[in-house]
Amino acid sequence: MQFTELKSKLEEKIKALEEEKNLVVEEIKQLKEVVELSKRAKDLEDEVGKLKKEVETLKGQIPRELLQKLGVLASEVLGEAEKGERSEEEACSGYEEELF
Repeated sequence: MQFTELKSKLEEKIKALEEEKNLVVEEIKQLKEVVELSKRAKDLEDEVGKLKKEVETLKGQIPRELLQKLGVLASEVLGEAEKGERSEEEACSGYEEELF
């Protein structure tokens, strides 16, 4: 009888450990996904930042005289580009707040 009880206890312990192992493996999988998504988000944020800098650099290269000749049209075009940048910045800042 003692061996039957011992065997039964060991089988219960093994079952519990297998269940715990499965939970830990699943947690590892989920954490790896979060790390991967966080890295991708950071890379995209860096890329967007670089592109915004390039836009500003290119805007700075447009001669003032040309802008004055184009007048309202140029200011509207540049204004629309800035509006788009602001909405992207708001979206990115909202995402960053969710992460932390």
